[in-house]
Amino acid sequence: MIKKYLEFENTWDIWLIGGINLNSEAVLAVLSTSKEEAKSLKEIAQAIGLDVTSYVDWIRAERRLASSLRSLIKWGWVACDRRQNEEGHKFWYNAYWKTELAESE
Repeated sequence: MIKKYLEFENTWDIWLIGGINLNSEAVLAVLSTSKEEAKSLKEIAQAIGLDVTSYVDWIRAERRLASSLRSLIKWGWVACDRRQNEEGHKFWYNAYWKTELAESE
């Protein structure tokens, strides 16, 4: 079932952002397996190598990454935690990491 989902994801969930194909496998490849080393959307975008120099590019990338991550959370491959920034401005953000299910595949 999971492989079928990934095949579905790979056909419908591929976007070209800044010249880079973005799909679920690309997102899973940059996520850590520990909650302590979880990454924010911005850190995931940087790890994938997305060029988000302009505000418009960042909004597009953020929406597509968030959509892909919501799908992965729904299927149990990724977990999410709401955190507050400790340094500077105290904004809230979501941190993402791979679950054991993603590691077992």
